[in-house]
Amino acid sequence: MSAQEQKTAVIVGATGNLGKATCAVLEAVGYHIDPVWRGADRPDAALASSYDSLPKKIHFAAYLAGVNVVVDTQNLSESDWLRVMAINLTGAFLFAKAAFPAMAAAGHSTFVGISSINTMHPYPRRAAYAASKAGLEGLIRELAVEWGAHGIATHCIRLGHLQEFMRTTAPNPAFLAAVKAQTPSQELIPAEAVASYMAWLATGGARYISGSVIDFDPAYTLNRIPV
Repeated sequence: MSAQEQKTAVIVGATGNLGKATCAVLEAVGYHIDPVWRGADRPDAALASSYDSLPKKIHFAAYLAGVNVVVDTQNLSESDWLRVMAINLTGAFLFAKAAFPAMAAAGHSTFVGISSINTMHPYPRRAAYAASKAGLEGLIRELAVEWGAHGIATHCIRLGHLQEFMRTTAPNPAFLAAVKAQTPSQELIPAEAVASYMAWLATGGARYISGSVIDFDPAYTLNRIPV
């Protein structure tokens, strides 16, 4: 495949478990991954200046960056609230805004954001996280309406529990075991499964769908039987 034919993806949050899996799956189907976000010296996702040197054409863009703060809401500091909002929501807006010209230039392109089941099924002590992800869902829906005329589709993945915790959340094997027991399939989600879904979106699998928020969750949130 020539450099002119090869499609380009930008994965903000490429160093996390989901980000690494997404890069691997996209590379396997021929995408070039923007290297800026893959190293230890990657930019701050919450700064507008971090998006000054995006590729000229972007066929697939995914905002996977995210942080969580677990604390009683009455004790949640304003600084922690703002930090979570900056990374989970403002960064997605800044990335989308900066990527728009390159995505429009690419033709049929795709923008994906990662939300959380906490928007609809919130856990206690996660006010900033739940609110930021709910805001992200609204942003993704709005962009679908605004960007459709430019050939850009947007998708939001309302993600359930992966097999591994995000890096800003303290590991708690007992918590994941309880989630697994409540999940009908008795399985947590492998990062590779989500990555494969995003590759399917990137390669036109949902060409005529935009603005959707999909529950990527094996019925854990639906299984409300108390015993």
